Amino acid sequence: MATLRLLSAHDEVGNIRTFVFETGGLTWLAGQYQTYILEQVEGDEKAKKRFFTIAAAPSENEIHISTRVSDSAFKQALNSLKPGDTIETRNLEGDFTWEDSSDTPVVLVAGGIGVTPYRSMLLERHAAGKPLSCTLVHFNREEAIPFRTEFEQLAATHPELKLVYIVGQPITADAILAAAPDAATQLTYLSGPEPMVDAVGADLTKRGVNLKQDWFPGYDEQTY
Repeated sequence: MATLRLLSAHDEVGNIRTFVFETGGLTWLAGQYQTYILEQVEGDEKAKKRFFTIAAAPSENEIHISTRVSDSAFKQALNSLKPGDTIETRNLEGDFTWEDSSDTPVVLVAGGIGVTPYRSMLLERHAAGKPLSCTLVHFNREEAIPFRTEFEQLAATHPELKLVYIVGQPITADAILAAAPDAATQLTYLSGPEPMVDAVGADLTKRGVNLKQDWFPGYDEQTY
């Protein structure tokens, strides 16, 4: 377990807010996630903890939690933290990472806030001077799309990066394959609300898509 100090916080878009913490010496791979604990939240152990993908690239030397701030006790406690306040962490985990052994093009599919691991992956590859050979397909409920400016800045210097934004439409296997036909033959990453990833992932797998999946618990088709 480690204790991390909040450095700052800022709004992204809509109800999405990014909380910036010191690393506490932690090293991670772009795309990994961690357990975060706020003991001041009332209730049992489950109420006091959440899982968040680290939205920052390791090269940024900060830990970013980027999340939708809801009315839940945990999110409200997180949002009330001031610079210098702390959060507990444990269990760095996850293999939802870019397979660095190959520069073969891939497809990255995100539902809403499920885009956070891709921010980490793309910025880390950019910092390392690696190609961003991928199509990013981002489904969002509304026009307020997180990290859009950062992704467009990357695309401006990486013509191999293709951005596809789909707003207000259901996330389905058909929609993914229509937006990125290469998903039928390329390794495809799927990240977003757990019910969507389960259902759409099963459909894509049935169609022979080579898939890596990342589940965001606590979100559904109305809140992602």
